[in-house]
Amino acid sequence: MMVFPRENLVFFAVPKTGTTAIEAALDARAAIVLRDPPQMKHLTVASYARVLQPLLKADYEMMAVIRHPLDWHGSHYRYRSRPALRGSARSTADLTFAQFIERMLSPGTPEAEGAQSRFLCLKDGRCPVRHLFRYEAQDRILAFLAERFGGPVELPVVNVSPRRALDLPEALRVAHETRFARCYEMWEAAQH
Repeated sequence: MMVFPRENLVFFAVPKTGTTAIEAALDARAAIVLRDPPQMKHLTVASYARVLQPLLKADYEMMAVIRHPLDWHGSHYRYRSRPALRGSARSTADLTFAQFIERMLSPGTPEAEGAQSRFLCLKDGRCPVRHLFRYEAQDRILAFLAERFGGPVELPVVNVSPRRALDLPEALRVAHETRFARCYEMWEAAQH
């Protein structure tokens, strides 16, 4: 998460939405950068509203990127298949994408990666993020950043997950859409 008082903006680092690239591009311009531990870097909107916003005594506009929910879980699946995690309980190296999604959707199984909607919404379910962009709309994201920061912003290519097939049977796709309906609604409403 980064705070830019001059630009009247707070940028929320939703995991697996290209936030590391945005952080690398804008880090030096931020008044506040939360990097580590990951719970701080990926501070939720609700936590910000409860803890940090009162300290800042300002009502900055909020910006975030949301990824198509199935692609978002696909990114987690691919990222967790990297060799560094092989043999750990978090590794997906020996799972198909369908098995990963089935495991995520199983009753009683804690959601390994949560939901973007819980990251971006307040406790009452409202999403106060004024500038919410689809991950797929990189041109819109860059145009917004260029306008807000007074010039072009170049995003480096960083933190790229390994390539893997993301095949899913239709029934599992429908179950995913049902379980993460709020995320799909927010992605549909985001700027594209």
